[in-house]
Amino acid sequence: MLVVNASAESCRVGPVDFAITTLEQAVKRTLDDALRERNDHVHLANAWSIALANEDHELRGVFQAGRNYPDGQPVVWAMRWLRGGQNGSRPGRVYGPTFFEKALEEGAELGVRHYFLGSTPETLSKLKSNIHERFPSAEIVGVSSPPFKDLSPEDLEYELSKIESCKPHIVWVGLGTPKQDFVAAYLAEKYAGVFACVGAAFDFTAGNLRAVPLWVQVCGMAWFYRFIQEPRRLWRRYTYGNAKFLGIVFEQLSGKRFALLRGHKSS
Repeated sequence: MLVVNASAESCRVGPVDFAITTLEQAVKRTLDDALRERNDHVHLANAWSIALANEDHELRGVFQAGRNYPDGQPVVWAMRWLRGGQNGSRPGRVYGPTFFEKALEEGAELGVRHYFLGSTPETLSKLKSNIHERFPSAEIVGVSSPPFKDLSPEDLEYELSKIESCKPHIVWVGLGTPKQDFVAAYLAEKYAGVFACVGAAFDFTAGNLRAVPLWVQVCGMAWFYRFIQEPRRLWRRYTYGNAKFLGIVFEQLSGKRFALLRGHKSS
């Protein structure tokens, strides 16, 4: 049975519920679920994901059915602002490339089997080579580079057959949002394993993209660092997407404050 997002603590930003957790806890939860062969799809979602889900009810449903972690620092800040002074855990960032590499490293000690779905054959080859060098005990049981198009039901069934033959615990999906999210949700309905959407993590670990410095991440400027590296591909995401995200958060904060004011007046 598919696992539905049932985190003990969560915070909604726009239409997306995010688990309130730490990177370490997210890795542990994912590895535990994988070894138990639980059907699940995990999304490392950012401001762009929220902007898209706000306009696409099907994508919204995918996020509602899965488990979502805040990949971007601006999303973490929004979660903290929206929670205000609530008691409980403090929202932490689960950065996709770091999440991916920590799961490879820690999963090696547990015998976790990994499968990579996405990117190009050249990138997948570099990815495997770098992982074998950095995490020699990590077990990679298969890779696949699907067509750069919307995948048909026949395409998805073909990918499913390859996954089933390799028997991975975790399928890492790097197809870009929202394509990877729909693919992961579809496959998670049919295969007992965790499907984790990690965006550009393959390119970072393969060495195609320069790692974002930690201080840039902490400042919430990772998006600008990425934009400088790939301006032609990312300009719409970081102009329209960021503006849309800020509008969504502002509207949500305004609504929350209005509700609090009404509550004070009525009391």
